[in-house]
Amino acid sequence: MTMIDDSLITDADEVQRILEERALALAQSTDEQDPGDTVTLVILRLGGERYGVPIEHVREIKPLDRVTSLSSTPPFWLGLANLRGSLYPVLDLRRYLGIPGASTAADPQLVLVAGSGMTIGLRVDEVLEVRSIQTSDIGPPLVERSADRADIHTGLTKDLIAVVDVEALLADRALVVQEGFDLS
Repeated sequence: MTMIDDSLITDADEVQRILEERALALAQSTDEQDPGDTVTLVILRLGGERYGVPIEHVREIKPLDRVTSLSSTPPFWLGLANLRGSLYPVLDLRRYLGIPGASTAADPQLVLVAGSGMTIGLRVDEVLEVRSIQTSDIGPPLVERSADRADIHTGLTKDLIAVVDVEALLADRALVVQEGFDLS
């Protein structure tokens, strides 16, 4: 005797037939729901805006503790963070993107990202979640490319998350501090 859907079924052949039907239905629904190409994003908050960084570029996420500031650097560079004996430059992503207003984040986060042969820290207000999104659900960016800033957005999701191109961000010439910079 077997219970299926609150009904008592005593015939073993009937039980087998029902289970085979369910297995076939489950197999078909998996095929129909093929997600296609997806990208997994770490969702960051900067003020009221959300940005997604492809997870393959994220090396570490931690609370932003201490940053040693450097003089004579552009205002979007906060300074250097020491993580387990390695120094990483920290970019204030809010300032870099020109998001108005000061950060009100009580506990800002440091997101280490790697690409273009380097690793830097991004100062963000909050890390919200990690989410997989179908690439077909990412549309073109709303913002047009500016002449003085690299285009670091690959697109915009249906729920208005701007997807960041980490390779383009790290290759932006505006991030380069003038050669001959004196640390003294």
